[in-house]
Amino acid sequence: MASNALSHSDNGESLKIAVTAWDLNRTEALAQVPEQAVIAERMGFSGFWLPENHFAGPAALSAPLILLAGAASRTQTIDLGTTSLVLPIRHPVSVAEEVATLDQLCGGRLILGLGRGFSNDLFEVFGVDPKQKRTLFKAALNRMIALWQGETVGNSNERNIYVSPAPHQSPYPRIWIAAFGPLALKQAAAFGCPYLASPMESFGELKQNLEIYHAALSETQNVIPDCVPIMRTIFITHDVGRADAVSAQLSLEHQQRSTEQPRNDPPFLVGTPQAVKDQLTRYKDELGMNYLVARGRIKGVSNEEQLDSHARLLDLAL
Repeated sequence: MASNALSHSDNGESLKIAVTAWDLNRTEALAQVPEQAVIAERMGFSGFWLPENHFAGPAALSAPLILLAGAASRTQTIDLGTTSLVLPIRHPVSVAEEVATLDQLCGGRLILGLGRGFSNDLFEVFGVDPKQKRTLFKAALNRMIALWQGETVGNSNERNIYVSPAPHQSPYPRIWIAAFGPLALKQAAAFGCPYLASPMESFGELKQNLEIYHAALSETQNVIPDCVPIMRTIFITHDVGRADAVSAQLSLEHQQRSTEQPRNDPPFLVGTPQAVKDQLTRYKDELGMNYLVARGRIKGVSNEEQLDSHARLLDLAL
């Protein structure tokens, strides 16, 4: 099992605000990911995050670590993160090497968000039994942690071999775990990692999830993580009509993914600066959120509109 060092994270009472890439709908946009990271750093965001998805049109993000390497070469201070690198479909030694190299390239700015995946199509293509995804996740992460701390990869011709380079961060990069459902939440707690809350669950669902996660943490010997990260889709505008239109679009997208109706407790924050500030204050006060990952990829919203919204988010002085 992982050591308590796994829970190391950002301290401080002020809310850190990060952002995901906002333009990922075209193949050409992939080449602009490093520039988006530059813009996010210039605007003052704490982090720049990329999701992972496969077989999702012309701009699927099947290799977020490669894109983050490009972002690392163009930025100096902003953290770089994966919202959910799918671990069960990868070989742990390969991931350990790639992550360690990226952490060196960015000077220790990497936050490795990990997930188990949920698409049966993905598991079928990679030859993974979806019923084994949690077992594979646990084994892979334990192996990676051991390798980063100097355990031998194996023995070849009586010569011990190790992962090289080692990560820049010691003993290894910050690890956050995306989780859906009680079993996944308990697994995140067992590793002592911060639970990275998704942008798809309502405030009430997040509250329940955090209760499950904290109850599971209390049963472990792990140090309680200082960081409480939550992802939210956010759009801020002074135009009430535009806010209503964006809310309607996001509600439609939510209904396509879930049978739950988001009317009174939507999993997104849309409205005037003061309205969004009030909602985010509730997330801070009631859920303990101290790291916000703002998602801004909204159908029908231009890059210019989204960047204006992001600028307003940073101006909220939360």
